Amino acid sequence: MRPTTMLFLLPALPLSGLLACAQEAPEIEEIAYPKLVLSDANLEFGDVNPGDSTQRSFTISNTGEMPMGIGSIELVNGQPENFSVTWDVAQQECAEPVDSGAGPGEGKTVDSSTGGDDSNITPTNDTAVTDDSGGGTAADAALFVIPAGCKQPVTVTFTPVDVGDVYGGLVIEAIQKPLTKQQEDDNELPDYLRDPYRWRQQLYLHGESAKELGIVVVRPRTVDFGNLNVGDTSGNTRQIGIANVGGGDIVLNGSELMSTCDVAYEITFSPPVGRVLHAGETALIEVKYTPEDTDPAYCDLHVYSDDVNNPDIDVRIKGNSGTDPENRPPTVAVRSPEPGSRFNGIGTLRVELNVFDVNQPADSLICKIKSAVVQQVSVASCTPSDASGHVFVDIDAELLKPGIDTLLVTVTDAEETTAYASTSIVISSEFPEGDDDGDGFDENTDPPDCDDSNRATYPYAAEVADGLDNNCNILVDEDTSGYDDDGDAFSEDDGDCNDYNRQAYPRAPERGDGVDNDCDGLVDESTSLYDDDGDGYAEVNNDCDDDNSNISPAAVELCDGFDNDCDGLKDAADGCASTNSVPLVVGQVKPSQNACLSGERITLDVKVEDADEQTLSYTWSDDAGNGTANFDNPAAQTVNWTCPEVGDGGRKFNVYVVAYDPDNNQVWTFEEISVYPDDFTDLYLPYEKITYTRSTGCSTAAGSVSGLLLLGGMAGMMMRRRRS
Repeated sequence: MRPTTMLFLLPALPLSGLLACAQEAPEIEEIAYPKLVLSDANLEFGDVNPGDSTQRSFTISNTGEMPMGIGSIELVNGQPENFSVTWDVAQQECAEPVDSGAGPGEGKTVDSSTGGDDSNITPTNDTAVTDDSGGGTAADAALFVIPAGCKQPVTVTFTPVDVGDVYGGLVIEAIQKPLTKQQEDDNELPDYLRDPYRWRQQLYLHGESAKELGIVVVRPRTVDFGNLNVGDTSGNTRQIGIANVGGGDIVLNGSELMSTCDVAYEITFSPPVGRVLHAGETALIEVKYTPEDTDPAYCDLHVYSDDVNNPDIDVRIKGNSGTDPENRPPTVAVRSPEPGSRFNGIGTLRVELNVFDVNQPADSLICKIKSAVVQQVSVASCTPSDASGHVFVDIDAELLKPGIDTLLVTVTDAEETTAYASTSIVISSEFPEGDDDGDGFDENTDPPDCDDSNRATYPYAAEVADGLDNNCNILVDEDTSGYDDDGDAFSEDDGDCNDYNRQAYPRAPERGDGVDNDCDGLVDESTSLYDDDGDGYAEVNNDCDDDNSNISPAAVELCDGFDNDCDGLKDAADGCASTNSVPLVVGQVKPSQNACLSGERITLDVKVEDADEQTLSYTWSDDAGNGTANFDNPAAQTVNWTCPEVGDGGRKFNVYVVAYDPDNNQVWTFEEISVYPDDFTDLYLPYEKITYTRSTGCSTAAGSVSGLLLLGGMAGMMMRRRRS
């Protein structure tokens, strides 16, 4: 137990008389001082149009066991003209009544020994004794009192008069009522007290004030259904969003497909005419594509609204158009007969094939067998009857001519990508004597074999990517990945991502055609269909500068000579924000405690907003006279501060913070912290109520024993009990 200097003032009563009356040990009851608790640290109001209002509420609670006075609820710093605060004491909510311990009980004498009300010690700045704001020495009465265990609802109304983000700080301060002379004589507590070490707290307010103008954005502006097979119901529905990114309302006036649209398209859902789209809201249009064939299908969809700048927005729709970037060519292999096989020309010739495609079922492919001799479109269809792709095809002998023939198999997918396979047949004839590789052709046949040492090389054979002229037509590897099929000087092996489109090849100029023209994996970049600056909007989505990510329909209008939000208005005409704005302090320095003991560490935080969204720097200081030694990181936004050493009387310190942006625009704020000696542990102890039982006939004094605590020359009002 630490010793303390205490002066006991005893009434004119013999000690023996006191001892005679104290026949029973006193009863000691600990009662918690008021505790100030806010239900919220932040209040968010969302988007509100100028002139409109919205409300949010929070509660101030007293979780202690004594009445608490609220001295002020004040809007500080930020943009307080946008907010107002109201409350009704009749709306207080209380738990079961708690004995506050204030005042003497009937038939009892109360000794006001305390353990935590720091208002009884008024810290000094240097050597001067000053008023501890709201701590028992202020003369002003409380706005209202919150009894123990009760909470007071408070309503904050946001009625924006500024445009853009709006901030405010709301500071709530508890106070203690000074003792009257009668209360002091009767050893009573004040009518209401305050939280001993967190009597001033704050919460942050934030809302947004949008412009009155409604702005329609339709996304996407190009809809590609890709490549669908007839009857394909997977992926044949697309949704188109209509968003209002402005601050006012937009009225939708319907949507329609133009008369030039392919009949495969239909609108399955659209917002009704007259639908009001409020700021920030989105509506959907649903379009369905049901192809009747694999031919390209195009359509224009128009969206109508009362947006003064974009009353008619066009959406381009297409399906089965261009090359599917995920498409892979089909494959086909002739299992029998082998090249050079003989056929007697009677009945049917059976051909066994394996057909496959990774993108679509095998039975949806187009498979044909052609004869090099007969020169017909085809002598048989080889489309598989099931998805396995294994197929046997019987060719009528009457469709074939005696001699040496090449049967060429072609398989084409929905993307019109074709794969080839072949076999050579000797029909009702003898093998040429000079045929060295057994494919039925030699150097003297008509046409001749251009390589009689390779069984896969013969006239009209299927070309494969092997660097050889397989079909003896002088060309090498045509219709394979190593050949430039579209004549743009690049093959698939050279990086051509679409060798059937002369406008698609590596480093080609990109066009707004839904095709990856330059083969870089991006489609339509640097065109009006692509979001080049990454702000979520392309030119077709009303981005008026797609090379600047700070300019889009969703941007904030700045006072910089540009139409930042693409609404046709510029700078002051659109309620612009300064590009060299001064940072805005919201509230004031927010400490974790308003009072502490020497050597303790408390946390200090500050909230500063900058309309330019620049990175802010911070500098903390105090008036303790030792520089920044008391801060763990004086350049941070949130710091830990070590409470300085003080004398017996305690002291108040001012803690300051300066915030500044790269343009050297500076703002500052501060907070006052009360610091007490490290042995003043009463700061965190509850009040002690001591009750003495009187004996009949015992002489008593006018009051019980009272004490006076002297610290720093400032006399307290109550006796304090020291604890180890």
